[in-house]
Amino acid sequence: MMHPRNNSFASAVASVLIWIGAVLWTLFVGLALLPFMILRLGGVVHWAGHYWGRVLLALGRVTVHVENSEQLYRAGPVIFLCNHQSLVDVLAFFHALRVDFAWMAKASLFKIPIFGWGMAAAGYIPVERGDRGKSLQSLYDAADKVKAGQSVIIFPEGTRGHPDGTMHAFKKGGFILAKRAGVVIQPLTISGANTVMPPKQRRGIQRVYPGHIHLVIHPPLLPEDYANLSVEELMTKIRTIIERPLDRLRALAEAGQ
Repeated sequence: MMHPRNNSFASAVASVLIWIGAVLWTLFVGLALLPFMILRLGGVVHWAGHYWGRVLLALGRVTVHVENSEQLYRAGPVIFLCNHQSLVDVLAFFHALRVDFAWMAKASLFKIPIFGWGMAAAGYIPVERGDRGKSLQSLYDAADKVKAGQSVIIFPEGTRGHPDGTMHAFKKGGFILAKRAGVVIQPLTISGANTVMPPKQRRGIQRVYPGHIHLVIHPPLLPEDYANLSVEELMTKIRTIIERPLDRLRALAEAGQ
């Protein structure tokens, strides 16, 4: 029997069914959480996000493998820095990171009914793009929230990486935020999400394939570990850490593990 990944019609049908299920499940969760959004009970909204992500991963028959889960920093606010492969990264983080965290997201997303309300209720941080002054102020506002105790996940590439899983150049914003906030940094490496939902699909519905995602949790960097590094030096150091296991993880994905 032909594998769905090699059968355009089969993969299209399977993807349509997954997307229908994902939309219905997301609407159900969003409507159920409306009272908590109105009351700004962010902890409940974020807790529900973990289960929302797990159900969507199960729907897509995606398995997440976590390496070094014992390294996950839990003693205070932390900035997670990770490569970005596809939209499925979000689900993998909700599944694997059993701590409270916020996303930095485009300010326009917060205007979407239900979805945007949930983001605001969960304490996610809006980022203005296209205006350098507003973007910089967004980083300063985010740094204040992190110093006040809000952990955050940042994709230093600023967009999804190359289809083969290799990374784009890093942008400075996340590292400026880290230097200003002066809290723990924890690098993460994700691999396999680019094969589950390949980026830059140009025709028809976004295809979703069953598969394996690997998430590596690297040892945290304390503020004193990077206090004497410039933004550029810190960016180079974090990129080296994130990039190091990618070849090994890519081989695991190719082996179907």
